[in-house]
Amino acid sequence: MEEKEIIGLLRHKRHDWMNQIQLIQGYASLGKQDRLMDLLDTVKAESEEERKLLNAEASAFPLWLLTFNWIYASFQLTYSLEQGLDLSSHDQTLTAYGRRLMEIMEKHKDADELYEGTVTLYRGGQGALGLSWEWDGRFPDPDPMLKALQEEGFIASIYDRKELSIEMTIE
Repeated sequence: MEEKEIIGLLRHKRHDWMNQIQLIQGYASLGKQDRLMDLLDTVKAESEEERKLLNAEASAFPLWLLTFNWIYASFQLTYSLEQGLDLSSHDQTLTAYGRRLMEIMEKHKDADELYEGTVTLYRGGQGALGLSWEWDGRFPDPDPMLKALQEEGFIASIYDRKELSIEMTIE
């Protein structure tokens, strides 16, 4: 990663933190204790997931996840990792599959839609790594997208053109 990219990453991260601090400050000044506490719980939970990601013994995939929401304008992604997960032997594969997944989804998205997703990483059976992607948003013509995903080895299903579920296992 070049110095300019690192500065860009830090700039985006700082921007996100400042937004959260402004929300906290706003709720505190308005006396909205319940909203303030909910937001603090959310910030704490996100920070815990980020800690697990940064301690997962990998660099490429965590970096891709950390910059995801800045790279893909039509998509917002959160992530959850099983405690103590070691991604070191799957780092490049995870990154390649994640990028390929997004290439396919970008081709089949609705230009006016914001897709909200979650990826969960967990230990699968016999040392495999499992990933579960869940996306909410309207997909105008899901069949070609599902076919493209399945041709790439993703196990994908969609419900009512707006709830996409993708499962992966990496040996």
